[in-house]
Amino acid sequence: MRHVPGLGDLLDRQSGLVTRAQLRDLGMPPGALRWALGKQWRAVLPSVISTAGGNLTPAQRLVAALLHAGEGASLAGATAAAWHGVTAAAGDPRVHVLVSGTRHPRDCGFVVVRRVSRPDGAPWVRGVLTVCSRPRAVVDAARAVPAADQARAIVLEAVERRLVTPESLRHELETGPRRGSAQVRQAVGEAEAGAWSVPEADLLCLLARSRRLSPVRANPVLTAADGTRLPTPDVWIDDVALAVQVHSRRWHAGALDWDRTVMSDGVFAEYGVVVVGVTPTAIRTAPDSVLARIERAYRAASARPRPPILAGPAGRGSVA
Repeated sequence: MRHVPGLGDLLDRQSGLVTRAQLRDLGMPPGALRWALGKQWRAVLPSVISTAGGNLTPAQRLVAALLHAGEGASLAGATAAAWHGVTAAAGDPRVHVLVSGTRHPRDCGFVVVRRVSRPDGAPWVRGVLTVCSRPRAVVDAARAVPAADQARAIVLEAVERRLVTPESLRHELETGPRRGSAQVRQAVGEAEAGAWSVPEADLLCLLARSRRLSPVRANPVLTAADGTRLPTPDVWIDDVALAVQVHSRRWHAGALDWDRTVMSDGVFAEYGVVVVGVTPTAIRTAPDSVLARIERAYRAASARPRPPILAGPAGRGSVA
């Protein structure tokens, strides 16, 4: 059917997908369309046709969803957050799209349509794909999940991977609707406090209960007296130069990241820093025991001369 003028170029741009309206605009006769649908072509959504056999690829599903939603639609929520690289938002097989409140496409098949009165002001456009901006995608994805821990995982991973800043999330949160935003507000607040993961956020909440510890900081930049940049600890208690590290393979980006985290304990020891290692499981299941260990380490660290370690602001680096 590529002999229909303009159809070949359109299919190349749209990953082999086309809408019925586009075919009409190109002048394809209804009888020819019925014939093609009886052969290799198939309707994957009421208004969207695939011109190739087999199941849609993940990339084709995104294109098909946008074609179904129509002009001005954007990939949104969990779909957009996962597209931007937030793995905690992946796993939803549906494709979420956002459209202006004046338009009325409906949910259909694998497509979930959300009508809004506040469109994204800075969507990403990549070929035929229009994707909500990172802050909008992260906040919407975190708002939509049923559990607070899921929302925290999405927000904190996005910040840890430097996809967004806490400031950009706060702006998006405050310009959006307040209804249903409680769990997102909690997660953004934890990101603003310096947490990079759910276990770190849980640890900060636990340490805040202590009446014996001095104020703690999350992920500061540490520099030794000789100018050496030390590893960034998950939690730092500055008055005694004590580091608390959350050790978990799940919350590290890969094997090399995990190896660097474990090796950092040895580097701290070389410069006189006291290190306490804890696990996410212990924080959740035995918080009193974890807190008691850290308080004992704090007392021990206060009994020795403090090493000359300078702690600067949180070491996130720039957002890509």
